[in-house]
Amino acid sequence: MRLQLRPTLLATVASAALFAAVSAWSAHVLLTPLPHANPQAQPIAAIDATGGGALFGAAPDQGHRDDVQLLGILAFDPHHAAAIVSVGGEAARVVRVNGAISNAATLAEVHGRSIVVEHNGVRREIALPAVDSPSAFVR
Repeated sequence: MRLQLRPTLLATVASAALFAAVSAWSAHVLLTPLPHANPQAQPIAAIDATGGGALFGAAPDQGHRDDVQLLGILAFDPHHAAAIVSVGGEAARVVRVNGAISNAATLAEVHGRSIVVEHNGVRREIALPAVDSPSAFVR
């Protein structure tokens, strides 16, 4: 006597075996305990932000100022402009555009009411001080 398997019976047995395997795997995954987290949190390392200071050019100014005081502006045209400056309380002197104000500072630009001083690649704008009653003609 020969045993014949019907295709529907074979598919039913295969489906039942697959269902049992998936159920066993799901039970294993759901019932496995999760690893316990460390109760003490690790200290966060301090972030060094000085490395990004030179990302877009020169390092930021660390508070070093040449104590440049702007006393006046001589701007006949943009190419022949000059400024009257005093450095560290010294006597006032006239400095042309791109001229040296001190050992490390140069006069980069002259505007109508301010100048731009470049110190080691860092530019800083210095405005004319406000005067209550000017004693000279200002146009």
